[in-house]
Amino acid sequence: MGESSSQGAAPGHQPPGESLGVQLEVAEERLRLVLGLTDGLVFEFDAEGRYMSIWTQSDHMLAMPREKVLGRTVTEVHGPQGGAFFMERIRETLESGKPTRFEYSLEVAGKHRWFSAESMSVPQRPTVAFLIRDITPQKNLEQRLIQADRLAALGTLAAGVAHEVNNPLSYVSSNLNFVAENVGTLRRALRGADGPLDVDVADRLLAECAEALAEAREGAGRIRHVVGDLKTFARGQDREEGFADVKRAVEASLSLIMLELRHRARLNKQLEDVPPVRGNESRLGQVFLNLLINAVQAIEDGAPDRNEVDVHMRQEGSWVVVEIQDSGHGIPPDLLKLIFDPFFSTKPVGVGTGLGLSICHGIVTGMGGDISVESTVGRGTCFKVKLPVSDTASVAQGSVLAEAS
Repeated sequence: MGESSSQGAAPGHQPPGESLGVQLEVAEERLRLVLGLTDGLVFEFDAEGRYMSIWTQSDHMLAMPREKVLGRTVTEVHGPQGGAFFMERIRETLESGKPTRFEYSLEVAGKHRWFSAESMSVPQRPTVAFLIRDITPQKNLEQRLIQADRLAALGTLAAGVAHEVNNPLSYVSSNLNFVAENVGTLRRALRGADGPLDVDVADRLLAECAEALAEAREGAGRIRHVVGDLKTFARGQDREEGFADVKRAVEASLSLIMLELRHRARLNKQLEDVPPVRGNESRLGQVFLNLLINAVQAIEDGAPDRNEVDVHMRQEGSWVVVEIQDSGHGIPPDLLKLIFDPFFSTKPVGVGTGLGLSICHGIVTGMGGDISVESTVGRGTCFKVKLPVSDTASVAQGSVLAEAS
């Protein structure tokens, strides 16, 4: 194991004849042994974010070699944005004196890795310690579960999506056949095969062809839009960096659910323009699509004039708020508290995976937001998603990945 850079452990009771330096060396050796078993890392920072001490099994989990890190600030190591993210945690811990838990990602040794960290103030020292664990395997599993849920949602919508593609495709094909027939007629007329050219008839045929082509172009655009939404939703992204357009994510989800929705309820939507949030837009779309699927499945088919699904989006201070409310059968109070638990479902066996709302909760809270639910049996359910408006601190979290390599 690598040697510790400084004395980072406080002395305990001093046995007779044993020096303070020997005690510290023994304590640090014990710490290194423990870290060797856990693959943990411990960083100690001063108030300026300077690396004071590093305890780790080896340097392979560090963004750069230990000797290049010690004595430098987090801004020098991770860049301005990455440094701002870590400095906020350091200041927060020093001011409150309370531990803070957070996650971040880094490119380490050419690989994308996730870490869970707990920051805490060091007793009798004006410094902060970060206790860090590599949680990449757990994150990889989480991403596979998210992808499985995404594909399950697409399976639920398969018939509706096929219809959304087939409907414009049919009139694209019909209009192209119409244009082909009229082009043949015009070619014969220009050659005089059917007698003298009637300019008025030719002009009318050209106008009809132009109209048919315009409709075909519109249909092709609708197909491209649906396929684009499907591609974005199905592919997703492994990383969280980037800005998410909440309005675009909501509208893309609505376009995928509309065929299922229109047979069950009227859609009332009020989508205000809102600022972007920090996160993954395709995963955010997965949240809204899951909530819309739940809303649709809570309403019996065949009475769209008597049921409604309301989708409202607005900004409230430093939050973007999205509410999805249905007039369905509602959820009993004793089940409502379990709604975000993994594998819990109020749907019949074989309908859904029971992971949708749990994954929604994980995605939203992972973006620093909150998701809540209110429901009344017989009157319907309302899910509220709150997402923090992107600011310097949240931007830094995603930038750690790009800067620290």
